[in-house]
Amino acid sequence: MYILQLGYALPISILYLFVILKILKAHKSEQVFSDAYFKIYVLDGVVSMLVVLLDYGLTRPLIYVNPMCYLFSDWFPDPTYILTPYLFGFNYFQFAKIFSISLLSANRFTCVAYPIWHKIFWKKHTNHVIIVAMICPVLFTWQLAISPTRFDMYVGEGILGYVKVVPFVRTTFFKLIVSFTAFLFILYSNIKTYRLTKRFKTKMKALERSLSLSTMVIGTVFVVYIIIQAILLIFSTSFLVENIAFGSLLKKFEFICNDFYLMSSPIVLLIMNKRLRTKVFRVSPEVPQNSSNTKLSSKNGESIRIVVKSPSAKTLTMW
Repeated sequence: MYILQLGYALPISILYLFVILKILKAHKSEQVFSDAYFKIYVLDGVVSMLVVLLDYGLTRPLIYVNPMCYLFSDWFPDPTYILTPYLFGFNYFQFAKIFSISLLSANRFTCVAYPIWHKIFWKKHTNHVIIVAMICPVLFTWQLAISPTRFDMYVGEGILGYVKVVPFVRTTFFKLIVSFTAFLFILYSNIKTYRLTKRFKTKMKALERSLSLSTMVIGTVFVVYIIIQAILLIFSTSFLVENIAFGSLLKKFEFICNDFYLMSSPIVLLIMNKRLRTKVFRVSPEVPQNSSNTKLSSKNGESIRIVVKSPSAKTLTMW
């Protein structure tokens, strides 16, 4: 199962990384990639890739590769701070993913609802908003950074937990609050964005419309993911222990939904916009900056030389 999941996660992650690097490389030379949306998109992509890396690097091997459970059980029989950075980082980036995907939805909502204010605000405050989005997860994960990590065995699967240093602080409670708030906001903004996009379809630029639709799809994936997480909370631990086969199937389904939530973004973005797809995968030859073509024209028997200046390669690749 781990190899099967890694089989689709690896090529999609490579594609995701390629899109991120392309945007970073072209954001100064090509005007379209300098938009605030793509800055937030890169943030969301980096956070998603880090979650995937940590997940497939340790969390899933402990679940699917049974011998690793016994090795970790021997190495870490008691709570330890050795695994604390991993547990803190994994949870931090999960929270950061919620904030980054909320920013994408907010950016598209303001684009269609308040187009003039949208340009002024995001041009001036994009970096500030990104910094706040990266600081906020610390407010919900700081207790993990000071707590020793505990390794537990559950029907042959390894699970990382932590010993509460601050008894009244619960990470699960924080996740529920933040996820539910983001769920309501993204659901509301998606509905409003869809209605406004449909109303102003003929007045919106093709790129803006496709980015809005792409973000709505990405936001909908998050909404479905949160609904599935809520359904999983219905089943108690004792019920899952008594019905191991059902619990195992439910866990696999949760992982697949989680992967779709983390890695569907580049696929959706490239499918929804043909121009963006062409721009990302374009391979164009270099054109000399000041090359010129000479044409001859005749008028009343006299020869006239016309020199046509070719535009720069940068101009040729703009759309």
